[in-house]
Amino acid sequence: MHITIHDVDHGFCALVECPNGARYMIDCGRAKRPGWSPSVHYAGTAIDLLVIQNLDEDHVEDLSELLRTVTVRSVFSNPTVTASALASMKPDGMRTGVSTAHNVLRDFGPGLIGRWPDTGEVQVVHFYCRFGTHFTETNDLSLATFFRWGNFTILFGGDLETAGWQMMLRNQEFQRLLVGTQVFVTSHHGRENGKCAELFQIMRPDIAVISDDAIQYGTQEKSTQWYRDRVKGIPVLGTENAYGIRDKRHVLTTRRDGTISIAVGAWGNYLVTPEKVQNELTLGEILGSFGRNALSKDSQVA
Repeated sequence: MHITIHDVDHGFCALVECPNGARYMIDCGRAKRPGWSPSVHYAGTAIDLLVIQNLDEDHVEDLSELLRTVTVRSVFSNPTVTASALASMKPDGMRTGVSTAHNVLRDFGPGLIGRWPDTGEVQVVHFYCRFGTHFTETNDLSLATFFRWGNFTILFGGDLETAGWQMMLRNQEFQRLLVGTQVFVTSHHGRENGKCAELFQIMRPDIAVISDDAIQYGTQEKSTQWYRDRVKGIPVLGTENAYGIRDKRHVLTTRRDGTISIAVGAWGNYLVTPEKVQNELTLGEILGSFGRNALSKDSQVA
């Protein structure tokens, strides 16, 4: 399985490619600099399912162009958020991405549009809170999505805030999947209001990944340390000291690391390669590390 978390400023866009070839795109934000967008990067290809985690502009900014240039076979968003519900949460109007999402919901209805792709041995589970019953603002109506293959689990947190996480923790299946989570893609770009200490009473991920841009909020740096204290960390390829001990990374951010690639092996082993160091390593070094990783079942950052 291969996971790519793209560098899209304070938005979000990721692609999960399953071993059987099924492709999930999670959100379709785009970067203003250097002008990267999924509609250009993936133009002419097919996406089996577009998961819209959060119906805010930074998560759907490229939706109109994506639907034009990419074959999107199915779409999934929070089934309780209808077009009228979305409009009620945007009293000041909707920009291009949200307006396109609104039109999709109006024309096809909420929830699953199309059919669930066959993901083979990969288990994909979505959790969500209910509009009106639980919340009436977009962040806490975000999807939380698990991808689980063998012994590896990654959790994408959307823009959930503390109250949304606490609501999901009432679900025993959600708690069960948390236990085995190795990679946690933090909610709300690592900001203060996305933190939830109760999550880490159940899970102890190896790393946290934050999709964010240059420092815009004073809590960004504090949040990085907060997550660092709650994950295990994984060794970094190429940092061996005289005793063969490698440095550890605990939190990766698109701000610092660029686009982040995660290659997952069949035994739950995985290799994380940040874009900003990828060019400094030879292909042999990366593949060699992953081969050793497969034998030891360890996890590493290239």
